[in-house]
Amino acid sequence: MKPFLVQVANAVVKSDKHPELRNKYLKLKKRRGHRKAISAICRRLLVSVYQVLRKQEDYNPVLQGLTEIRNPDKTMSVQDAVRFAQQHGFNVA
Repeated sequence: MKPFLVQVANAVVKSDKHPELRNKYLKLKKRRGHRKAISAICRRLLVSVYQVLRKQEDYNPVLQGLTEIRNPDKTMSVQDAVRFAQQHGFNVA
């Protein structure tokens, strides 16, 4: 079963149909490497399949919690940016 899931995960991350899974893969790959990132995507796929079968409804990545909802209106003032930089070890004049 695992080889099948790995093949599916590899196909999903190469496809443009599910950018939420591809973006998650790219983030994980950067930090953990290809194998662990693919394993994480396999798990996400299994959880999604389970939820679809359990709830008897169509796949929706927003409802599955796979998309990261960001607040585009969130801005940072200059003072906040300076404080953030100083907290992370940068010297700001």
